[in-house]
Amino acid sequence: MDIQWKEQYKHPNWQKKRLEVMQYREFTCQVCGDNSKTINVHHKAYIKGRKVWEYENDQLECLCETCHK
Repeated sequence: MDIQWKEQYKHPNWQKKRLEVMQYREFTCQVCGDNSKTINVHHKAYIKGRKVWEYENDQLECLCETCHK
């Protein structure tokens, strides 16, 4: 059974990938350079049929909440 897109963000595989990307990017926003705000992991582009955790680290970026808006 396929996991709905929204539910994928609660999946342990996404949580693991998210932490990996934040560590890779040193918990720093790639737009403004802030490392004191809450960091979100953002997909640069989505690929149809791919789960949210099935992306390479360079296809994801860390953004602070302000830049992510």
